[in-house]
Amino acid sequence: MAKKILALSFLFLPLMIQAQSVPDTSLLLNMFSFHVSGHVPAGDIAKRYGLNMGAGASYWLKTKSNWLLSADFTYFFGNKFKEDSILAGVQDQYGYFISTYGEQMELSYYERGYYTGIRAGKLFPVIGPNKNSGLMIMGSAGFMEYRTFFRQEENNIPVVTDDYSKMFDYLTNGFALNQFIGYLHLDHREPLNFYVGLDFHQAWTHGRRDWLYNLKGPEPAGIRHDFLFGIRIGWLFPVNKKSTGTFTYF
Repeated sequence: MAKKILALSFLFLPLMIQAQSVPDTSLLLNMFSFHVSGHVPAGDIAKRYGLNMGAGASYWLKTKSNWLLSADFTYFFGNKFKEDSILAGVQDQYGYFISTYGEQMELSYYERGYYTGIRAGKLFPVIGPNKNSGLMIMGSAGFMEYRTFFRQEENNIPVVTDDYSKMFDYLTNGFALNQFIGYLHLDHREPLNFYVGLDFHQAWTHGRRDWLYNLKGPEPAGIRHDFLFGIRIGWLFPVNKKSTGTFTYF
């Protein structure tokens, strides 16, 4: 019996050593990520919209030297619009909109937008359970766009239906930067890994509509300075399942 146990020990010893070594090894990883975020606006965008939330996805590459690269997309949305007076000229004296059937209707205003960019950064394994976890710092360059979205119950307010809504939505976009600093957690024993930290956006944008109803022309020329400050949480799913030998990385 002792000989059998000894033989099995020698058989599984390489796997045991391999599994024990993974936490101390920096791995090359390809990962997909899903994230959520919340932001406080500042600058010109804060004059128009309030707090917003974001959701998105990205593809990540982590090198053995702990460099990080990713392609990122975030869709953001808010329910606070501060410039509803732009529609005053198409409302009746009580603040209602007239439908195609002559009825008084109400309208809801929302913020809709997105950011997409290429991110690069570095992982510093100064904290965490292994060399694949620690302090993460990343920067990104990309494109930001946002506009006002109008929601109506029965889609029968002509003035904000289809192309007519473009006279009021203040479509805005331009070059943007993003910075992130936080904690990245990657553990071979866990099926779900994550990161969390502070998220900052800066954008240099322009109004893109040639004609706005309340201005009787385009938005004044000039660069808008838009800022978003917030928190971002993401979940990571490695797609290369094997590290070395026969050890499976989850």
